[in-house]
Amino acid sequence: MLKQNSSPLMSAKGDSERLGNSNTLLETYHMFIPYQTARYGGKQIVTLRSGDDLSVNIPAKIKDGQAMTIKGRGLEGKDITLVLHTLYDKSIGIKEKIYQEIEKNTKFIRPESSQEKCKLVYEQIEDGEYVSDLSALYLLDYAIASSKLDSKIQERYQLASTNSRLVGIQKTIDSTLENFTLSPEEKKLIRATFAYVRADEPVPDFNALTVLDAIVAGSNLPSEIKGTYQLASATSRALTVDLILVNEISQSPKLTEEQKANYLSIYQQVRDGKTVEDTETLKALNSLIAQADIPDNAKAVYAIAKQSLDNQEDFKQTVQVLVQEGEKVKNQVQNAGKIGGAIVPVSANLLSAGGASAGTGTLISTLSGGAATNATLAVLGGGSVAAGGLGMLGGLAVATGGSALIGAAGMLSIALVSKMDGEDQKNLGIAIGTGTITGATSVLAAWTAASALGVAGTLSGAAATTATIAALGGITVITGGAAAVASGTAFLVWSFLKNAKKRDQSVLSEVETRTYTYTEEEIPGDIKQFLQNQVQGKYSFTNAFSAPNIPLDKLSKALEKWLSINNDKEKVIALIDTSAGFYQGGIAFADDRIIWNNNSINYQDLATFVKTEKQLGVLFADKQQQEELSQLSQVIEILSDDNYKSNLRQIQKLVKITDAQPKLGDLVSDRINKGQLSKLKDALVVLTNNQSIQKFPQLKNVVELWSNNPDLVRFFPEKLVSQLSDEQFKQDLFKMADLVKMLTNESEQDSLTKLLRELGQQYSPD
Repeated sequence: MLKQNSSPLMSAKGDSERLGNSNTLLETYHMFIPYQTARYGGKQIVTLRSGDDLSVNIPAKIKDGQAMTIKGRGLEGKDITLVLHTLYDKSIGIKEKIYQEIEKNTKFIRPESSQEKCKLVYEQIEDGEYVSDLSALYLLDYAIASSKLDSKIQERYQLASTNSRLVGIQKTIDSTLENFTLSPEEKKLIRATFAYVRADEPVPDFNALTVLDAIVAGSNLPSEIKGTYQLASATSRALTVDLILVNEISQSPKLTEEQKANYLSIYQQVRDGKTVEDTETLKALNSLIAQADIPDNAKAVYAIAKQSLDNQEDFKQTVQVLVQEGEKVKNQVQNAGKIGGAIVPVSANLLSAGGASAGTGTLISTLSGGAATNATLAVLGGGSVAAGGLGMLGGLAVATGGSALIGAAGMLSIALVSKMDGEDQKNLGIAIGTGTITGATSVLAAWTAASALGVAGTLSGAAATTATIAALGGITVITGGAAAVASGTAFLVWSFLKNAKKRDQSVLSEVETRTYTYTEEEIPGDIKQFLQNQVQGKYSFTNAFSAPNIPLDKLSKALEKWLSINNDKEKVIALIDTSAGFYQGGIAFADDRIIWNNNSINYQDLATFVKTEKQLGVLFADKQQQEELSQLSQVIEILSDDNYKSNLRQIQKLVKITDAQPKLGDLVSDRINKGQLSKLKDALVVLTNNQSIQKFPQLKNVVELWSNNPDLVRFFPEKLVSQLSDEQFKQDLFKMADLVKMLTNESEQDSLTKLLRELGQQYSPD
């Protein structure tokens, strides 16, 4: 940051001159090298800022941080420097130390399962692979970051962990470009643009950046990885804009040296979201930028940043409101769309639309002035490679300045992606009809508002909690009010990495718990989406939650006390917490089964049960079955009367029924006692009432009666007895009755019964 008592222009020029003599101007690439390649040597591919892929021969037994110079492969034929990073280190044995940390020094809720997850993740990142189980990756991140391992090991591990996320982004970009209709030149420019974004540096073409943003936003990558990319993209866009605007001011022939210094000072205040007291100079600056011959993107980003100043004295206050009220974020994006709508690419000219006004091209290479300095890159770009950092490979870095500009760049990016022409979206394989862009941009908006603008560092208490959750959970979390969303725990890990706190067992438990649930708004699979919508949507159970909004403390306690997960991959879709006082219990809906208090039933068995129950319903409706039950009921009514033998009409009725149903005559001859008659009567109340038949506990009572009193079974219709006595059906019925009784409220029991039947009808194996 520039000192208040110095001239912005003079300081900028001085920094620029120092940078010109610095080695940081060399074209540098930081590469993570997989363990086997680092040990034995081999080929490694790096995408250059030219957009070309370079195959590099990696020598055997490299050292972490080792540099290589490649002659003539950089821009304009210049040399490039490759800095190699790896977890291979024969002298330290990093893997053994990390495994020891996992096995002996980390207290997991589910030791064996969680240890295996962590080991699998480590092997993947050691090999330079993309880790699709992001929750397990965060678990290992926290375990290592909060350990007492040597700081160098922790740093090398964290770089490898971040690399796995970047591999996912790179693969997504490559597969999109491979499969869809873009020209070779367009594909090359997009790859080049990601190389700049990855380095946290200014980009050569704004339209290429928008296309890149659309590719990532429309992908199946986890929202947290999309958010990481979006922050880097917003930073690169803001850096580019800063470069252009500072150059325009400092090189303007219309301004005196004193005016340039004043304009730069005012611009810096706008850029950082600070109150501008000199409104006259601000108006003059606005006019200068509006009339300048510079890319429209630069004008739009500045206009959005300035618009925030017009609405609030302090832009950070605006962001706080945005984070707390999701609709404000949406409105901000819509406003950005109005400003940037005219510069959206049109069909058939994906990257060339707007010409020089859309790209920066040679403009960047000819710029001079304050923006192209180490100081500015450090403030705006965080860990920019040009400033000596690692770029995106260095992990999430919230900028220390330029909050309004970065936020405005992020908002414009989202608006441009959402407004892209349908043909362009088709060319990129984005199915706009599915709402992909809408959902993705909502998440990116929240991330940008909370992370790019540094909210987490400026708020405290509940506001900070809301902000951090919003950063990783998206707008639906903010508006839904779920204060303990699973994906929000990712911020705890990142926050720990930044603040170097000691391990918090409760945080570790929640991060571990996160691996046993889903953290995305859309869960793949019809039955999973059905459960996600029904448990907390259609049916309003008390203390019911659906992923990704399951409170981690509740799920953590469930895993500790009663919830038994079968394998490493099983995840919880929904949870009904029935705990009260010292009692801990509940119902969990997992991928393939329902679990409650160490009992469970598979959805396949539930589907079979419901199918059999339908057949049973047909039987109950059968007139012959109804007649037999009615006759049994009449006999019991007569026998229950102690004086029936003195009532001729009753005896005649009894004789008539027993003649038609001889087995009912045994009720008289066997001298069934009153207790048995009462049990028979209770069973008939259930079997002859449509509502009672639907209730699992009551039907269970009938089957239990038959099991405990086999001598009474012969009085009931044979077909009905046969159906209800089927061993598998009986076993599942008892489970259903036990499950429903987990809820004490009768209305909720009925709702759960309906849900179980719907679930059985909906289920079909993936």
